[in-house]
Amino acid sequence: MNVGSFFGRWIPGFYADKIGRYNTIILSVTLNIIAVLCIWLPAGNTTAGFVMFALLFGFASESNVSLTPVCIGQLCPTKSYGRYYATCYTAVSFGCLTGVPIAGEILAHNGGQYWGLMVFVGVCYIGALAALVTTRVQSKGWKLGIIY
Repeated sequence: MNVGSFFGRWIPGFYADKIGRYNTIILSVTLNIIAVLCIWLPAGNTTAGFVMFALLFGFASESNVSLTPVCIGQLCPTKSYGRYYATCYTAVSFGCLTGVPIAGEILAHNGGQYWGLMVFVGVCYIGALAALVTTRVQSKGWKLGIIY
């Protein structure tokens, strides 16, 4: 994951200037969904599958970390940035607070098998994708060629 995250921190930022910040983060969240539901879930028990998952997920998840502040900044005037940023990460803190206990309960319910946790993570990323697409559509519409 660290190898993927190294590239995931700076390559998407470079492309975000060319295709748009929201367009880039939408692509990276889509990569997270693919990594979790299409690689980790079916092939995570093999060495090759787990390595592919770790590289792709590391790249995509760190893209989200580095692109979130600039996407927030795109929604507001500079004088309101602190309020928007704090509000966003206040919401994130509830997910961080409850995520580990929820994951533990899912693992316990599934007898220690990770498939339920994989599905839960995939569904969370699908929710994030829906929120990002909704924000982009409300800001600029459905037209794909718009840099936003």
